[in-house]
Amino acid sequence: VEGMKEFSQLAGELGFEYNTVDAFWYRWTDEQIKDLVDYSAQFGVKIWLWRHGRDVRDPQKRKELFERCRRLGVVGLKLDAFSHESKEFIDLYQACLREAAEHQLMLNIHGSNKPTGEVRSWPNEMTREGIRGLEYGRNQFEWTTHNTTLPFTRLIAGAGDYTPMIFGERKLETSWAHQIATALIFNSSALVFGAHPQAILDNPAVNIIKDIPATWDETVVLPCSEIGEIAAFARRSGDTWFLAVLNGTAERALQFPLSFLGEGWYEGSVWNDRPADAASLKTERVFCRNTDSLTGRMRAGGGYVVRFQLKTN
Repeated sequence: VEGMKEFSQLAGELGFEYNTVDAFWYRWTDEQIKDLVDYSAQFGVKIWLWRHGRDVRDPQKRKELFERCRRLGVVGLKLDAFSHESKEFIDLYQACLREAAEHQLMLNIHGSNKPTGEVRSWPNEMTREGIRGLEYGRNQFEWTTHNTTLPFTRLIAGAGDYTPMIFGERKLETSWAHQIATALIFNSSALVFGAHPQAILDNPAVNIIKDIPATWDETVVLPCSEIGEIAAFARRSGDTWFLAVLNGTAERALQFPLSFLGEGWYEGSVWNDRPADAASLKTERVFCRNTDSLTGRMRAGGGYVVRFQLKTN
């Protein structure tokens, strides 16, 4: 319990809304769960619990679980290991979503198929897996081609819990800038970060990471995008724009016209690759308008991130 209290405290420092507790909570009493819920609330953080899919197949057990979560103040469940697309499991998704909604619980469905529009009926489904994400990062895998393909394939179908953004060995050949860009480009209504919260707080880009919203008011896919090579997105939340670019297997420099920006002057915080070190960032501050362009110089497996904040005076 103490370890999860620390995670909730760190999540609060980051301005994150939730902390997901893995299977070890099975050994906890109701009092311990409620203690974590109450402690986390001090930092503005709410609790989700992981549960194996086999534990929700029985309707009575499912009802007892949902009622217990509601009673203890848990706000969501990560239901895992469905791992099948038979009618039996598709019906189980529907039953879980319906009954979770009745208990005012959010769901993250893992070990699942891709979404097929269920969120229109059950908006309490915040995200689901159905995607090869960073959970598999210890295996040799060409993440650069994969990551520059996903925005135009799997993620068109709906939210994907890729658990983006890590800064350690699991990132393999990708850079820090690439990892941050995945959190900006990969859509998920509940954005579940893969990094240890302390690693995020220690990263020089922490202030931009804190500002990443889970939902967007506007998204523009830039013309230079090419499936498997470049994913370049401009996304707006309120008056703030982000430019996020995932680079593929070739080093390149690209010019990005800023025509997506609104009228007026913007202050841009730029985070670029350092050619010699994938585990570092080159930073720059610029002032620009929508008639300007910026050039991103990216290593193979690299990225480029800019936050544009409208100047009001």
